[in-house]
Amino acid sequence: MNQAAKNIDLTSTQDPIQHLIEQHLAMLISHDTCNPPREIAFTDPLFVALEAFFKGQGFTVTMADFGQGRVAFYALRGQPDVLFNVHLDTVPVSGGWTHDPFTLTQVDGRYFGRGVCDIKGAAACLMALAETAEQPMAVLFTTDEEGTNACCVEQFILDHDLSVFQQVVVAEPTGCQAVLQHRGYVSAHGQFSGISGHSSSVGALTGNAVHQASAWLQQATAMAATEQTADNPAGICFNLGYIQGGEKNNMIAEQCQLGFSVRVPAGQSSEQVYAQLIAKALEAQWHTTLMAPSLPENQALAEQSQQYCQAHDLPIGAPVDFWTEAALFSQAGVPALVLGPGDIAQAHTTDEWVAVAQLHQCYQLYAGLLS
Repeated sequence: MNQAAKNIDLTSTQDPIQHLIEQHLAMLISHDTCNPPREIAFTDPLFVALEAFFKGQGFTVTMADFGQGRVAFYALRGQPDVLFNVHLDTVPVSGGWTHDPFTLTQVDGRYFGRGVCDIKGAAACLMALAETAEQPMAVLFTTDEEGTNACCVEQFILDHDLSVFQQVVVAEPTGCQAVLQHRGYVSAHGQFSGISGHSSSVGALTGNAVHQASAWLQQATAMAATEQTADNPAGICFNLGYIQGGEKNNMIAEQCQLGFSVRVPAGQSSEQVYAQLIAKALEAQWHTTLMAPSLPENQALAEQSQQYCQAHDLPIGAPVDFWTEAALFSQAGVPALVLGPGDIAQAHTTDEWVAVAQLHQCYQLYAGLLS
């Protein structure tokens, strides 16, 4: 380990707010919430600690466990007009870490640990705020954002009256700037079927499932290329994640599977872009694992979020290419924005980190939304 590194000494003399943020972040990082395997339940020590903490600050706490590691933790105090949303699950630990990913470590003004940036750092800021502020406050923690088959936010939307909130703040890393637009996201898989046989067969060219998938891929990439413009050089961000099929080079491939994703620009329909892509091979069997809208759902909601930022002196950042669950709130008709500490470039990385100063800045911004 780097000799300049030090584990956080929570008894040291320092700024009291920073001390609280460190204390809570150290606790959150110590709990392995990697997704996958997403082996998380509402009875885990993490939620026992969170429940005790928030109840100690005067919050009413409710939890819902939807199975498969999908837990929603909702803490409410009073009648707030803003809802903070944070996912506590992280991506797995991989690569050659130089710091213990489950022990908060500080080096040269940075905190290291799995999830410090994406997005347990924001959760620690909110816990510090809950401890120091007396105003009404609402926090939703979930554990199924990093992966497929998520349901916590969608179920929360169905089960609660969100009209009581003027704004939803999703705490993904944005460098402490309010992001009002981001892309939609589609994750899909397809299976092509051919006719098995000897490679000398006259039907090998068109009957080969890999050939069929390859022909579709050429059309899909051509479509994606036409979506690229000077203002939007990434277009629809089409990406083939995997392709596999066949057994031997002297056998006609009977099956071929592939998976792709697109990140649809704000203002375009994820469903429509997906339909256009698969229409180029309707003979294949297609299914989606995520069909997510862009942010915002409409211009009226965008204007409400912009007015909210102006009223609370929030710096507004440029649209981002990554997707967040803010789009789900917006789709439900609630103004939503993305605002959190850190940079997306540090998310999902080996030796994930967030700047100490960013957490303190984030705390101040969140505090301003309560006052």
